[in-house]
Amino acid sequence: MKKAINSIVILAILMVLSSCQKKSSEKEILSFQFANPDVTADICSDGRIEAEMPYGTDLTNLTPIITISDKATISPLSGEPMDFTNPVTYTVTAEDGSQSVYLAVVTNEKNSEKRILAFRFVSLNIDAVINEDTKEIEATVPYGTDVTVLVPTIIVSDDDSVVPCSDYVTDFSQPVTYTVTAEDGSQAEYVVTVIVEQPENLIIGVWGVEKFEYYNTDYAGNPIAASMSTFLFEPYSTDNGIQMYFREDNSGEMRDSSIEELWLDWNEETESYETHIVCPDTVLVSSYAYVLDEESSALFLNMDDGRAFRLQIKEISDDVFVYENEYYQNCIEKAYLKRVSNTPSKPVGRKAVDNLHFRTGSLMGKDK
Repeated sequence: MKKAINSIVILAILMVLSSCQKKSSEKEILSFQFANPDVTADICSDGRIEAEMPYGTDLTNLTPIITISDKATISPLSGEPMDFTNPVTYTVTAEDGSQSVYLAVVTNEKNSEKRILAFRFVSLNIDAVINEDTKEIEATVPYGTDVTVLVPTIIVSDDDSVVPCSDYVTDFSQPVTYTVTAEDGSQAEYVVTVIVEQPENLIIGVWGVEKFEYYNTDYAGNPIAASMSTFLFEPYSTDNGIQMYFREDNSGEMRDSSIEELWLDWNEETESYETHIVCPDTVLVSSYAYVLDEESSALFLNMDDGRAFRLQIKEISDDVFVYENEYYQNCIEKAYLKRVSNTPSKPVGRKAVDNLHFRTGSLMGKDK
């Protein structure tokens, strides 16, 4: 009987001890992670949970997997999809009923993309070609375009900025460097080059004469230095000096609008020196028809007075034109011209006058 009483007493003591055992107060979030995309959040000591998703992640439907203290519960539940466009509060309740509050803040990485997606000259209806590998942009514009005042329209990646700015008047006579800055502060540089189309016939337009050289050649065709004479025309413009006009219809004119004394010349007919002064109005020296033979680099002129010339082109570009004319056996006239205008539209003032230029037989002279 006594033994049974002792067993009852012991059982009662154990039951009392069991009922007095303290409940757990643990209420921590031990881990907070996402499976898609695979990101593990940082859990800060102040109860803030921070996660940064790859740029462009949709934050409205993310499912976190949360590990918490043993015997604790959490709300919202682990595995429950949530909208993280704004911070989300999580409450962890321990076994003893105490609670901890966590604030989950999920953001997207800043955009690191820094690209020029399109580079356009809207007024010309031209899209430039972008080489993303070399960061080079190239645009070809029509002949005669003033590249010093072009306005590009530039489209860049989301959240990017570009300098110089889009729709800003820019001088493209030399390559221009554009700097694109991404949202995250990283940068990329693009070099933009604008190329002016060259016409099939570069001759077309107005050319101003800078200089004439006259010299004799030896039997091998080499210039004889002692025979060299040079005449300079500087500065030149449509209002000063000698111009050669070439039109698209293969017609042309030589004009002179110099107001300076040109030169003192020996007149072979009168056997005396004469000073030639040109009136200030544009003087039409002569008209001509021309044929350009690009294969032989020769320009053939048939003057309105019946003379014909074969000009050997030594150099031709958008701005430079150099020719040689053998106006008499072993007698060379070499002219250096610069472009004055792309369109030969200047009206003729006074008409042709005789003996304006002095080299008998040459393009710049008159026959006896």
